[in-house]
Amino acid sequence: MADVEIKYTFKVPDEPYINDFSGGKTEEFTYIGPDKLTVTCPNDNNGFTSPYTQSLTGPVYDGEITEVIDVVANPELLPIADLFWGRQPDYEATFDEVTLDDGTVYLEQNNRTIHDYYWKPRGELNEDGTFKRWILDDDNVAILDMYERDALSPKQRTYLGKADMFIEILDQFDLPDDEAAQLAAYKTAVETYRSKTSLPWKYPGANPHDATAPKMPMQLVTRRNEIKAAGLESLQKEDNPLEGQPVYTGGIDHDGD
Repeated sequence: MADVEIKYTFKVPDEPYINDFSGGKTEEFTYIGPDKLTVTCPNDNNGFTSPYTQSLTGPVYDGEITEVIDVVANPELLPIADLFWGRQPDYEATFDEVTLDDGTVYLEQNNRTIHDYYWKPRGELNEDGTFKRWILDDDNVAILDMYERDALSPKQRTYLGKADMFIEILDQFDLPDDEAAQLAAYKTAVETYRSKTSLPWKYPGANPHDATAPKMPMQLVTRRNEIKAAGLESLQKEDNPLEGQPVYTGGIDHDGD
């Protein structure tokens, strides 16, 4: 067993703790550890295993098995090995000062490791309890359970959903200057509200449930209603190329042949 140092790139959420990967964000991490890592795998009794530790000497409890991760032969398993091996002993978190929309200064960590985003992988077992495979997606990328924080109340979630639909409709049109200015201001207010309610850890001392949802300008509400009454609310949305087409159900049309 030899120590290796290997850089790898892995997907991360657009915002830590929020399960949203729509931005396609990735970060580069470095695995420093043995080239072959033995991990301990308990049997979840449902065909899967949730490995909880790494062990160089064998199973910890009766009924557990071990699996060897070879990061050189299988680099797609680097994120899994990195999670188990842990941070380096001399690791220290460092931060940048970020000024938020309301002037709050937030300390944003600038040297996160994979351990700040994810906490465990999952594996699949054979019927006899032996190890079968690590759970990977169709692109051969490890699927990891991430740390999540969902701070939104049902009322806040509903408001943000309606606000997003309201903005989406109006964004399709070339509005008069005064209405365009109102819409821009409303968008900013919604994003500030979204940040304060869904990311409360960035606003120390503030209660996210005390945040006041921004009011929709009545002039824009009237304009939205006019658009909907005219049936134009989906004017700019992409057409579904299959809409109106016959649905294939698996049968064969012989047309008398």
